[in-house]
Amino acid sequence: MNFSVLRRVSFLGLGALCVASLVAVTSAHAQTPGAAFPNKPIRVVVPFPAGGAIDTFVRTIGPELERQLGQTIVVFNKPGGGSQIAASDVLLSPADGHTVFVGQIGDFTVNPLLYKNINYIPSRDFEPVTMLVRAPQVMLANTGGKISTVKSLKETMANPSGLVTYGSFGPGTAPHLLGHILSKQASGAKFTHVPYKGFPPAMQALMTQEVDLLFDAVPGTLNMMKTGKVVPLAVAGTQRNSLLPDVPTTAEIGFPALVMDFWIGAVVKKGTSATIVNKLSDAFQRAVASPENLKRFNDLGYVRVATTPAEFESTIRSETEKIKPVIIETGVSID
Repeated sequence: MNFSVLRRVSFLGLGALCVASLVAVTSAHAQTPGAAFPNKPIRVVVPFPAGGAIDTFVRTIGPELERQLGQTIVVFNKPGGGSQIAASDVLLSPADGHTVFVGQIGDFTVNPLLYKNINYIPSRDFEPVTMLVRAPQVMLANTGGKISTVKSLKETMANPSGLVTYGSFGPGTAPHLLGHILSKQASGAKFTHVPYKGFPPAMQALMTQEVDLLFDAVPGTLNMMKTGKVVPLAVAGTQRNSLLPDVPTTAEIGFPALVMDFWIGAVVKKGTSATIVNKLSDAFQRAVASPENLKRFNDLGYVRVATTPAEFESTIRSETEKIKPVIIETGVSID
């Protein structure tokens, strides 16, 4: 074979090798989990009705989340069953990051302890993405009720014939658990739990003096506190809230064990690749942190919390362990 022919064959061989290498690299990239994510609309499943705190939060960050991910965000409200209906929707979907569950503290820490035959266990079924925001609970009283100050609360709690009624949004909800923790501090009074079907009737009961106390997070009742419809006695947090600077913490009034935050977080189905989980975590955090959204959330009483997936997993685990003995003490369980 002469030199020119040999050179032509060599070039052809080199070209074929380059093409083969390019195909191999491209194929490997395409097969890397999460490389093409997201490639279709993102379904965000919310375990509460439209108009609630979680739904409003998700719809607020939705436009910025779309910009971050380059895909349409579609919110699906799946209330009921202690969030099990929403969880089932997520668990029946592929573990590809295109279905995200956004819930609150109770969905991840209380419900698995409360329901006897629950269809999801966070540590078993979900990959934590990130915690997004949190806000402290507040002990609320009626302006004209028998308990309208910290002094009257303590006097009633110390009275052997005293009676304190506290409302909740149902057995096992944060107001129920906090009311139970408070009752353990009473040296005389009897505490009675009065469950209602959600926030509106429970708040109505407080304002009409049907119950003496109700706990709820700052965002849900900030306007009512500012307009004097209810009285904030104490913030159930480790420090005072910037929007309620004159309201003491529960530790300041002598109840250091009375601490619980309301928080919102995102998870996806177990088995979703770490690459996708990290992409979602970054996108959700950026959506919350946009100047417009961050101001809106701060004005409502939320504090941004940007956790890694591992940090969020640790928080879920530690807060579940903290709440577990309280659930056991109350004796409440749901079939």
